[in-house]
Amino acid sequence: KNKGEWGQEVLACMCKGRSGTHGYCGYHFHWGSQEDQPWCRTKHGCGRAALGGDWEYCDARGVERRRAADGKFYTSKEFKDFFAAKGKELWGEAKAYQERRLARNQKAYTVFQFRDFYVDALGEQGWVSEWDGAKPEQRKAKDGAWYAWEDFVEHYGKDQAWKMWDSATKAIATDEL
Repeated sequence: KNKGEWGQEVLACMCKGRSGTHGYCGYHFHWGSQEDQPWCRTKHGCGRAALGGDWEYCDARGVERRRAADGKFYTSKEFKDFFAAKGKELWGEAKAYQERRLARNQKAYTVFQFRDFYVDALGEQGWVSEWDGAKPEQRKAKDGAWYAWEDFVEHYGKDQAWKMWDSATKAIATDEL
């Protein structure tokens, strides 16, 4: 049974977010981690009981993704599945290339920042829908225009795109939630 803040029955659980370990929806790297579905630690004793705290499966659309060397986004599970023993290391190295999307304020947020920005107003399911429909991050190129990653690749080529993307002006949240 799913329960809310006052013990009432609720439609779904709410992830703890940044207030706890494994508080965001994801495929978490830890000893014995073999999950096929993303999950998070939940608030208010909602979901499934476990030694580390209550948890529940969550929407895979709200999972962090990072850009790999091939220029595509992958979840931590996909890094682990594809790169096997090097997956965790490569995942860590890709931290600078977290997927970001534009919120209504035209700032680019990581998936966790995006959740924190919207969850109070839209709820746990609503923020995921907002993320799903949001435009990808854009950066300001030397010509003064804003472009998505794919535009950088198209204009500069795959190898040069990385350097140009890194040096381009970002429209990210400056408070790094």
